[in-house]
Amino acid sequence: MPYVLSPKIVLNSEMMWMEGPIYETENLYKIQDGKLPPVNYDLHKIKPHSLTHAEGSLHVLANGKSVDQYESKYFYGSCLVIKIEGNNYQSINPDKGIYHWEVTKEELIKNIQRVTGSSTLRQDKLILSTQHYPLNKQGFHDPNYVLTLSQAAAEYLISHPNFNMYGTSWKSSDFMPGSPKRPIHKTLFQQAIIFELLDVKNVPEGEYFFVGFPLLLENSSESPVTPVLFSKSELR
Repeated sequence: MPYVLSPKIVLNSEMMWMEGPIYETENLYKIQDGKLPPVNYDLHKIKPHSLTHAEGSLHVLANGKSVDQYESKYFYGSCLVIKIEGNNYQSINPDKGIYHWEVTKEELIKNIQRVTGSSTLRQDKLILSTQHYPLNKQGFHDPNYVLTLSQAAAEYLISHPNFNMYGTSWKSSDFMPGSPKRPIHKTLFQQAIIFELLDVKNVPEGEYFFVGFPLLLENSSESPVTPVLFSKSELR
């Protein structure tokens, strides 16, 4: 059975970026006796950055690429799922209960080798998470448990010529409060597209076939998506 990497989108979902309600509906047509058209039809308003989403380089670069400008190869292909061993979430703001795990290049290589037997990433795509992380009420990775790559780890990923997608269970790929800089995003965007808020809590580590086509919204810096992982046996 494929793994679906996006929780259900529900009304009153918890916002991640102080942007207000992230999912709202408005009824346009309702089935009623003697009235046309005979359909139920709602308007759906969503704010994708607090949901499972794909984002293009336009997200952090004024002249970057919007999601609809990426070739289809970015949205499907071989994918490695890694859940970093241990618990290296370090307390950085005890008053607010914020913890940060910045995955080093050495940690990344060690865990890739642990899962695949090779220190070289042979898949086109990488989804990174940790073995255990708290959840919010929607089932997403708790935003207070920050997971990002170090600069060296991000540069290691783009050193692989076929690498074209980075996915994370956390809500972003950078954590620099109060700073306009987004170095990890910008490094990864040199070669890859980014998926964030992936639900991998029930996904075993290993190699999969990834399919995650977002809504191709014109000029969108990010777009909602329901990605799916297929095992090798399912593909056969």
